[in-house]
Amino acid sequence: MGKGAVIVALCAVLVGCTRVIDTPPPASGPPIAPIAAGQIEDLLSDDAQKGDDGNLFVTVEPEDCAGVAREVDPPFIFDAKPAAHSGGHWDAEVGGRVVYVEEIVAIYHADFDARARVADVRRTIESCRNTPLTITAMDGDSYVFAMSQAAESESPEVVLWSFTANSWACDNTYVAAHNAAIEITTCSEINGYDVSALAEDALKRIDALANTKL
Repeated sequence: MGKGAVIVALCAVLVGCTRVIDTPPPASGPPIAPIAAGQIEDLLSDDAQKGDDGNLFVTVEPEDCAGVAREVDPPFIFDAKPAAHSGGHWDAEVGGRVVYVEEIVAIYHADFDARARVADVRRTIESCRNTPLTITAMDGDSYVFAMSQAAESESPEVVLWSFTANSWACDNTYVAAHNAAIEITTCSEINGYDVSALAEDALKRIDALANTKL
């Protein structure tokens, strides 16, 4: 998350800023279930808002580690080819500092393997743990981050990770269950925001939608 001012989403660039529902597959293809594409906005938290500006992380080097930090077309969400996706942003003040939060949500077809996807995300994060990350924001500023110690989640559907630079630090999460996934990025001057609580709330939203009868 590029970080000179309050971060909000750039509709022209950030895919999560507007709801997008891709063309449904032919009748012979897998359905979009149990969560329907039309429920995409319900995956966002009540805090998430739309916006028209932003300074998000747009490139990550090396490219193999792009999923760790990229907020524009985030690979952890888009590599699995969602049937619908959306997103929003918000900020919170904690201990006198501002924390910038981005949410990217996606719904997939019924053959989406959430457990395998979580495993893929874990492998990517572990493979990048000792790799310096050069991350460029939309405004052209670049930062060199290093992976840092993150909290552990007791939920198998949740991945948590953190990375830190001289002036910015991020605590992120990826949550996948049923046919949906939510990625949340939180960045501020230092690490320590309770992204684990955001992850658990995200998982509850996914489970609730999966059990909703339309």
